[in-house]
Amino acid sequence: MHAELWGIVKGLQIAVPNDLQNIIVDSDSLMALQAIKTGCPSSHPCAALVQDILILSRRVQNIDWNHTLREANAVADIMAKKGHDLPIGLHIFDAPTPDIILALNFDMYGSFRLRGL
Repeated sequence: MHAELWGIVKGLQIAVPNDLQNIIVDSDSLMALQAIKTGCPSSHPCAALVQDILILSRRVQNIDWNHTLREANAVADIMAKKGHDLPIGLHIFDAPTPDIILALNFDMYGSFRLRGL
């Protein structure tokens, strides 16, 4: 959940200064989305991240928070795995890398992958 919340914070930190006002956040972490929607106790280890998300999200006109299975968002799954091979820090890709072009097509056309295959 911690990594998922960091991803949302970083995404909002990019979206807000670029004045993006209609955002869809798809996450495969139901716990992270519930913490954002309902809040979490200040003693929770992720409380500061949730608070940052709430502050940033107030600067956006419309945000839809959607839970999606990992298999329904192939690009995010591939990029998350790619992150293990990159140096620590934020990496912004201006264009799709060759290894995700097929996954982009699957996501764009609503194709799905079966779990466990």
